[in-house]
Amino acid sequence: MRKLLTLLLAAASLSLAACRQVACHIEGRGDALHEGDTLFITDDLQEGTPFDTVVVGKDGQFEATLEKVDSVKMCLVYNPKRQDVSIPFFAEPGTIRLTLSATPTQSKVEGTENNEKWQQMNDTTTKIGMKINRIASYIYSNHLTEAEQKEQMAAINRLNAEFRSCVLGFAKKNIGGELGYFILTYYPDEVISPEDRQALIAQMPAKMKQRPAIQQMLKHLEQMSVTAVGKTMPDFSLPDMNGKTQKVLELVKNNKITVIDFWASWCGPCRAEMPNVKKLYTEMHGKGLGIIGVSLDENKSSWQSAVKSMGMEWTQLSDLKGWQSSAAKLFSVNAIPFTMVVDANGKILAKGLRGNELADFVKSKLQ
Repeated sequence: MRKLLTLLLAAASLSLAACRQVACHIEGRGDALHEGDTLFITDDLQEGTPFDTVVVGKDGQFEATLEKVDSVKMCLVYNPKRQDVSIPFFAEPGTIRLTLSATPTQSKVEGTENNEKWQQMNDTTTKIGMKINRIASYIYSNHLTEAEQKEQMAAINRLNAEFRSCVLGFAKKNIGGELGYFILTYYPDEVISPEDRQALIAQMPAKMKQRPAIQQMLKHLEQMSVTAVGKTMPDFSLPDMNGKTQKVLELVKNNKITVIDFWASWCGPCRAEMPNVKKLYTEMHGKGLGIIGVSLDENKSSWQSAVKSMGMEWTQLSDLKGWQSSAAKLFSVNAIPFTMVVDANGKILAKGLRGNELADFVKSKLQ
């Protein structure tokens, strides 16, 4: 479960390259807007604190001129009474045309260079996302055989790869400017890999590399390199369910390969994934598979109850510190479920696999 909000409200406020105080003019309309509605304009995309307001006129139309904008920044126009009616845009010199819809996929931004490219990328990724949703709906609405489920999941994996390729392509083409910078600093590792991040940062203008967000990212990447695929994982110790401290490198020696599974009782996607993990363990434990669950719970009884109710028969560890878990910090885990596959010596073979991808990888190593 990602520790992120939606695209419209989750990105950090960005103050970017100078606009030389040229006015940004906004012309907008919306099918869900009514005459007299007050819209907020904000660059605080976490809290939504407005720096300007605009009143909607006839036929859902509105205009605003941002006279004091002295930098290109990602902003948001939204209706405080209906925050689903909103749209992000780059505040930059020129006339920006916004279309707000109660159906987010129909909202549009155009008129200036960064916004035209931003909309082009969103049009492509939205189409991919809709295809994924249709397949997922089909899977959950029908009783499919295991082979049919595998086929449909393979299609989703291909679409996810297409999504990542699209985002990365726009980042590469625009990394010298503000759109590329925003993409790099907004999208998570599941979309832009650490290796791609390193390559993108290397292509940035020198001044842009000095921005705090990039410096912080470089530190994060350096930490992640210690636990990259192919490296031997650093040892760590955590209490098991009986309170006994266990050294993980000692535990993995008992298996040909071990899946270290980061999860929590409060994590819906983790619980949804657990039957797949349990099935894999049942099928492959006799062939050398071990699993170590690392819970990011804070409440011991909730943790123990979830382990029991889901029939998780493998070793469970937790320091009950939630996201402050020493293991989560060590391996830069910022979303769960998250898995890491290691061999008997602790060499990291794969990271971030789930569902069929995890099962196929494990079976390929043990059969």
